[in-house]
Amino acid sequence: MEQWLPRQPLILTPTIPLMWTVGWLCTMSAYIILGGQPPSPNQLQDSVLLGSAVILVMNIYNLILIYQRTEKYRNLSPYAPRALLLALILIISIVLAWGQPKVVLIPSYLNIWVMIFIVLNFLQALLGQFFALLERPQSRRKFASMYWPIVVLCSAGVMTPPNLELYNGWTLPFIIGDCILLVFFIVRSWQEIPRILVMVPANNSIIYELLIGINLATIISTVVSGVLFIVFNFNKTEISIVSACFALSPTINGISGLIIGAMQRYNNDYRYGHVKGHPQRYIYCGILLVIIFLILGLNLKKI
Repeated sequence: MEQWLPRQPLILTPTIPLMWTVGWLCTMSAYIILGGQPPSPNQLQDSVLLGSAVILVMNIYNLILIYQRTEKYRNLSPYAPRALLLALILIISIVLAWGQPKVVLIPSYLNIWVMIFIVLNFLQALLGQFFALLERPQSRRKFASMYWPIVVLCSAGVMTPPNLELYNGWTLPFIIGDCILLVFFIVRSWQEIPRILVMVPANNSIIYELLIGINLATIISTVVSGVLFIVFNFNKTEISIVSACFALSPTINGISGLIIGAMQRYNNDYRYGHVKGHPQRYIYCGILLVIIFLILGLNLKKI
């Protein structure tokens, strides 16, 4: 069977459901807090179901790639049980998503079903990375972690919407919890920066360099907006643009981090969109894109 499908398990495919769910949820949370009205799920259901069907096919294909290597890794005890667990999680996610598409695929707020779906996507992403990285042995260069962005996305999806809804109803445990998470984010992101900036063939890609700039900028914006968010809420001051920035920054950071890690591990020649000298300029452009995005968010609030 391995001769029939000789490809290695895919890297990004198992993480797409998590990126979509958390990205949509945090974007809607930021949009609502800026005064916007979220779109009706009835208007988007058919399109989202069509997109989810494509993602489902990709995940089933990835599961086949994983199962065809069971015999190859029969001496690796976690392989077969984790492959079975991944299949079970995928089945449960499909039943939940297609059973309540308006609730879990197009969420405007966090509820118990959305939280369960995020946790399932989180486990699917972690297991998917185990199989994807197993056949991509580490070199002497330390690549960007594929697990850390998954943790960032899951934390953003579970913690951000309740924080934005609480406002002055905060209690001391929430403040302490957010402070601990923010300190952990600072420490872990600082450790991750050298891995993001490592020299790889992907450095020849303009998109890759832009993503590095976006990732670095969102680290800074997450820290700054997080500190301001905690201070303002502790003083019972409502600053919507800070809250929106705090909702979007870690989400963009996690998504960009996953794409960067995947591009580092795919040994493509990146002949299209080739960087021609001074790759730093594209990193600065990525940082500038984040700044422009935040300015547009401020103007949305004024409108």
